[in-house]
Amino acid sequence: MKGKPGWSIVVIVLVLIGLTACSGSDEAVQSPNTGEGSQKDEFPSQPIQLIVSYSAGAATDTQARILAQYAVEALGQPLVIVNMEGAGGSVGWNHFSKVKPDGYTLAVYNLPHVLSKPLVENTEYTPETFIPLANWGYDPVVFGVLSDSPYQTLEDLIEDVRANPEQITIGNAGLYVGQHLAILMLEDEAGIKFQNIPFDGAADAQAALLGGTIDVQAGNLSDMYRLGDQVRILAVAAEERHKYLPDVPTFKELGYDVVMSTDRGVAAVEGTPPDIVETLTNGFLEIMNRDDFQAEMEQAGADLLIMGGEELQQEFAQRAERIEDLLTRLGHVK
Repeated sequence: MKGKPGWSIVVIVLVLIGLTACSGSDEAVQSPNTGEGSQKDEFPSQPIQLIVSYSAGAATDTQARILAQYAVEALGQPLVIVNMEGAGGSVGWNHFSKVKPDGYTLAVYNLPHVLSKPLVENTEYTPETFIPLANWGYDPVVFGVLSDSPYQTLEDLIEDVRANPEQITIGNAGLYVGQHLAILMLEDEAGIKFQNIPFDGAADAQAALLGGTIDVQAGNLSDMYRLGDQVRILAVAAEERHKYLPDVPTFKELGYDVVMSTDRGVAAVEGTPPDIVETLTNGFLEIMNRDDFQAEMEQAGADLLIMGGEELQQEFAQRAERIEDLLTRLGHVK
């Protein structure tokens, strides 16, 4: 009988110790400042959307999809292409200007488009909307006609436009994109005037050319090159003849100072945290420097121009200045 009170005390003490331990354990789980539950997820922890502001099947879309194939390996998450075509790219970029700056919605930028259009149109984006992460491509503008066109040379075309001002139709991927700027430059250089037909994207302009509803297309070299014998390319808006088209002269060779390209890359929206920008930049540059990525791009007719970080930011600034000077001289700045 004397032993019973002692055992009761021991049991009570053990119960109290157990309750205290459970209470402490619960506090550790619930605390927002301790343990693994409080740590932020590593970026990226979910798929990333990539807005392409042009139609599926055109050069920008085709090249973005090649890039996306390597995203899981380089970034740890899929890159999901979202096409938002319209208004020469502005539909997609206007949407992009309002996305959350968390790195989970990116956009393919096209130069000079994102620099030129805000100068002449009421866009919701500005050049400052874009934090350029990595540039992959350079795509010279070319003027092309159907293979059975009466225009055998650029001079044939220019002579007809001069004789029939605003009658010869020329299509492009939208107002104030690179192709349209090349048209404006040739009109200024040659003293001529086309009937300009802007489309929602290069694929639509290309379909119009193949369907015979426009006379000429100012297009991307990569798009036109893939059409093979269906088209005749009259001139390339580059400093030198292109390796894919060694027999096609440049505009400069023919006496017209027309040099213009569409350059492509990936951007985050302004306000994205620097650590996320760094992660994305490193991931995309890793992809772009892969031999297999570069081989696929070459097969698609795409020239590579790989830049990132400060070098790319400086390129943006220099391009913006040149484009503004051009459009101001031609009287198009609003």
